[in-house]
Amino acid sequence: MTEKKSGFSRQHREVDMAYIIDSSRCVGCGACAYECLFGVPQPVDTEKSRYHIDREKCAGCGQCAAICPNGAILPDFTQRKIKNVTIDRDKCIGCSMCSRVCKAGAAHGEIKEPFEIDQKKCFRCGQCALKCPKGAINVEYEEPEEVKGGFSMYRLYCRIFQAVMKVANYFLGYRMPEYIEGPGSIKKLPQMLKEKGAGKVLVVTDNGLMKLGLPEGLFAALEEEGVEYAVYSDVNPNPTSDNVEAGFKIYRENGCQAIVAMGGGSPMDCAKGIGAKAAHPKKTVAQLQGILKVHKKIPLFFAIPTTAGTGSETTVAAVITDSATHHKASINDPSILPKYAVLDPELTMGLPPFITSTTGLDALAHAVEAYTNHTYNTPLENDLSKKAVRLIYDNLLKAYHDGSDLEARQNMQKAAFFAGRAFTRGCVGYVHAVGHTLGGLYGVAHGKAMSILLPHVMREFGSKAHKRLAELADVCGMEGKNDAEKADKFIRWIEDMKKEMDIPEYVDMIKDEDVEQIIAWAMKEANPLYPVPVIWKHDELARFIARIRA
Repeated sequence: MTEKKSGFSRQHREVDMAYIIDSSRCVGCGACAYECLFGVPQPVDTEKSRYHIDREKCAGCGQCAAICPNGAILPDFTQRKIKNVTIDRDKCIGCSMCSRVCKAGAAHGEIKEPFEIDQKKCFRCGQCALKCPKGAINVEYEEPEEVKGGFSMYRLYCRIFQAVMKVANYFLGYRMPEYIEGPGSIKKLPQMLKEKGAGKVLVVTDNGLMKLGLPEGLFAALEEEGVEYAVYSDVNPNPTSDNVEAGFKIYRENGCQAIVAMGGGSPMDCAKGIGAKAAHPKKTVAQLQGILKVHKKIPLFFAIPTTAGTGSETTVAAVITDSATHHKASINDPSILPKYAVLDPELTMGLPPFITSTTGLDALAHAVEAYTNHTYNTPLENDLSKKAVRLIYDNLLKAYHDGSDLEARQNMQKAAFFAGRAFTRGCVGYVHAVGHTLGGLYGVAHGKAMSILLPHVMREFGSKAHKRLAELADVCGMEGKNDAEKADKFIRWIEDMKKEMDIPEYVDMIKDEDVEQIIAWAMKEANPLYPVPVIWKHDELARFIARIRA
C-alpha cells in the first residue's frame, strides 16, 4: 500500500494525537470528512458550513490537517502521543485488517501469516489496533511524567489494597452452602424448612417462571407439608432497589420466617437484597451496597437455581440496580450467602437454547475471571475454577443442542455452583465491571453481556493472562508450544462456542454519550477490589469499549 495522494507531510506524521478544527478558519468545504477513513469530522453548523472533530474518536493520523486548504485543522496538544505500535506475532492470524486501514502503508505481510509494521512508515494513529479482531496489536503511549507517576501510584494503591484484602479474606469465614442435588431434589425442601422451624416462607421468583408454571411443584410440596408461603414474582431481569423494597414489604406483612429464591440470578439477587433489608429494615438498599455493610444474620435462606450459570446460590454478592440512577452496584457480605442450595436438573430441562448458552458462558466467565485474578485464591478456589471449566468444556454444547440431556444439565449446575464459589473469594474482573454497566444502562441480560465480553477482555489482557489461561487450556486438553499459543486456543474455543450458539460478537447498543459513564462506573466497581491481571487506565478502558462496539 502506498501513501495517500493527498501527501502526508513528515510534520503531521510526528504529531501523534487528536486534532481540532479552528471554527474561525473552517469554510465547510468537507475535505476533512471526505479524507477521513473513519468519518470523524462531522458538520455541526449548517448555517455557517462548519465542521467539528470528536476528539474521543479521532485517531490522530493528521490526514485531515494535511488536506485542509485553509489550515483550519490543528493538533490538540492536550492529548497523549503514541510512542510505539507493534504486532504480537503469536496472536496475529494474518487477516490483513491492519493493512487495509493503514493509510501509511506501514502494516504489511502475507495473508494467513503474521503481519509486521514498518516503523519508518508508521505515523502511529493507532487505528490498526482498534480494528484488529484478535487484539494482536499493542499500542504504547507516551505520557507526561506527572501522569505516569500519578497512575503508577494509583496502581500501587490498588495492589496494596488487594494484598490487605487477601489477608482479610482469611477472617471473613467464607463457606460453601450445603447442597442437595439430583432429579426431584426440590421435593426435600419443605421437610427441611419444617425441621428448621420455618412455618411460613417468602418465595421469590419471576413472572416468566410463573407463566411457565415452574414453581407449581414447589408450591404443591410446601402445601403438602403444611408450610405456608407468600410469593413475590415481579422481579426485573436486572433486579432493582424498588424490587427489593416491594419484596421486603410482602415478607414483613406476612410474618415470614425464611426466604426461598427460585430462578436465575435475578430472583436470587433480589432475595439476597430482601434478606439484607430484613436484617436492617431502616436502611435503604443503597446504604447496604458495598463491602461488609450487612454484617448481621439474615433469615434462613434457600436457593433453587433454574438456570446453570449465575452461581448466585453460592455467592456473597447481590447486584442491584438503583431505580433512580440506573447504576448497578453490589451488596457484598458473607451474611447474605444462602444456607442451602437445591440443584435439581429437572428444573433446567425446559430452558431455551439461548438461555442455556448465555448462562453457561456466565458460569465460564466466573471461573475464568476468578482463576486469572488468582491473588485472593486458595488452592480450593483454583481447584473449583478448573473443575468448572472442564465441566463446561464437556457439557455446555451438549446441553445447548439437546436440552433433555439430564446428565449434561446436572453437570452444568455443578459447574455453575463451583464457579460461583470460586469467584466468591477470587472475585471477578472487567468482564463483570463493564457488563454490569451495560445491564444498568441498557437492560442487557447479565448472561448475554458476560458472553459477549469474556473473550474480548481476556485478549485485551495480553501476555499478563497467558500463563493462567494456558493452565486452563491444559485442563481442557488443549495443546500448544507455549503459554501464548495455549491461551489463544482457549480464547478461540470460547469464540467458536459463541458462534455455534449464535451469540453476538460485539455490543450494538452503546451510545457515544454514555461512554464516559460506562468507564466511570466500570472503574469504580473494579478498582481497587478486583485483582485483575492488568489495571486499566481511563484511556485503556475507552479503547476497549471502542473495540467491542459493533
